[in-house]
Amino acid sequence: MGKWTAERWAAASGIGFVVLLLVGNLIPGSPKKYDASAATIVSWLHDKHKSLLVAAVLFGLAYIFFLWFLASFAGLFREAGERRLSTVIYGGGVALITIGAITDGVMVTLARVVSLGADDTTVKTLYDVDTFLYNRIYWFAAAVALAVFIAVWRTKVLAEWFGWLSALGAVVFVIGGVSMKSSGFFSPTGGMPFIAFLVFLIWVLVASLLLVQQTGEATMPVAATSM
Repeated sequence: MGKWTAERWAAASGIGFVVLLLVGNLIPGSPKKYDASAATIVSWLHDKHKSLLVAAVLFGLAYIFFLWFLASFAGLFREAGERRLSTVIYGGGVALITIGAITDGVMVTLARVVSLGADDTTVKTLYDVDTFLYNRIYWFAAAVALAVFIAVWRTKVLAEWFGWLSALGAVVFVIGGVSMKSSGFFSPTGGMPFIAFLVFLIWVLVASLLLVQQTGEATMPVAATSM
């Protein structure tokens, strides 16, 4: 097994991101539907105030892990000569977690102002805006996945099957991004965006594991040859 260098730990940070993001989403449970009544949303925010605060802390830590992973992941393709695609991968990833951080902050703020007696209609409006904005992350996820597919196809630095997995992920993310119906499977809080979220977690996890393997092989000592 290769030595656990700083580069390998950075590659493994994608695993930490997935774990923290998953746990952070499980703590408060499923959010209320996009078409839920104002009273229902306000009640949920009030009941989940502490859970949302804990989740926000975990999300913040997850974003730190993701940035470390993203730098290593994009760097792999930059070193292989794909400077433009590596820029798309890194820039798209940064945009993705920026939107995530903004929407997390809005959700925690809503949970706070509810306890201060904010107007129910205003809270619902901001909740709907926050939910709709969160789904914009899938467009950036699609851009990253598509760039990875092209980069893998050109450089062969990762397994070809991962390139095709990235292409499939890009399609799923686009469908998640266009899920804008008021209710049902293709609403912002429907089944399709949830599937896109799970696919994104699996995709990052697989990418991180492959990157760990790649960096481990690079640090393995070369056996001496007999003269």
